[in-house]
Amino acid sequence: MKDTAKRPMQAQPQVGGYHGNLMKKHEFFAHKMHKRQLLHLHLSCTVFYFIVLMSVFLPGHITNMFTYLLGVGKFLNMFPNVWIDYLLVILFAAFIQVSKSRIASVMLFAYTGVDCLYKYYNFHRIEGVWPLLVAGYLVTLTFEMNKAWQQYQNTGIV
Repeated sequence: MKDTAKRPMQAQPQVGGYHGNLMKKHEFFAHKMHKRQLLHLHLSCTVFYFIVLMSVFLPGHITNMFTYLLGVGKFLNMFPNVWIDYLLVILFAAFIQVSKSRIASVMLFAYTGVDCLYKYYNFHRIEGVWPLLVAGYLVTLTFEMNKAWQQYQNTGIV
């Protein structure tokens, strides 16, 4: 009886992760430990916004030089459904930026990879490598951030 009076009640170990007062996902990613990752994620998504804006709003000879470098050539007149492509890229990038989605980043990577291969086989030029590399970096960032989130949910340590 004396032993129980001296020691406070010990909590039973919980199986399956930490169940204390956890931060929400947006609070977790706003933590100072993830500032670099969040900055890189936002900058990478901004690259895709910039590519789409350059392709849509700056048609002309100078723009075509830049858009060929970035991988979105003068194909605006050739394909009537290029607007759907631009919309898809913007939606993928926005969804990645807002929700840190791994699925959206993998889909954007696959989309830019298929676009790069399509341009190579049809026009015999290597185009779209830079967006492919940025999309690959987005994939690694989102997987890294999700791994940190899962670890935080299991341990409760940022």
